[in-house]
Amino acid sequence: MLATAVNSLVRHRYRSQESDGTLVTLLCGPQGLVPALQGILSAGLRPISRFNRGTPLVWEFVHKVYLEVSEVNTCHPDQPAILSFVKCVQLLMRPSSNSVGLDGKFQTLICLGVREGVLHRWFYMMSQSLAASKFYDNTGIFKQDSMLDEIMGLLKILEDLSIPVDVSLVHQTER
Repeated sequence: MLATAVNSLVRHRYRSQESDGTLVTLLCGPQGLVPALQGILSAGLRPISRFNRGTPLVWEFVHKVYLEVSEVNTCHPDQPAILSFVKCVQLLMRPSSNSVGLDGKFQTLICLGVREGVLHRWFYMMSQSLAASKFYDNTGIFKQDSMLDEIMGLLKILEDLSIPVDVSLVHQTER
């Protein structure tokens, strides 16, 4: 599903304005990038605790990664991507963003990552976090190196596309 979503975005980028699919649908529709990444990141999430069998939401994992990387003040080779991630999550944690819900925040974060061309770097940062080992079991994406490399390769394709993200998708960060 992710390969199809990335391929559709690439084709849309190089077609004329008269393309049959809208960018919003390609990003957020049923076969879009956001649902594909949400499905990938949802697979292998561990239950929150032994007593609560509920599985955490993807945004809860993203928030843990945010807390982890925002505390680290070391010089990191991917510092611009980390700073971008921290800035975007902070924007989504403002009180004005509470009305969109956790899935809406995840959708907006992915759209911001696409717009800034750093989604694959964010994904790598998430994979290297301590939160990944706490949130994911052995079937999770961050425990399968070959699949992780494939996904990051697909996301890297989006880096140089300069995809303009509709303001309606990132409305709570534009105020």
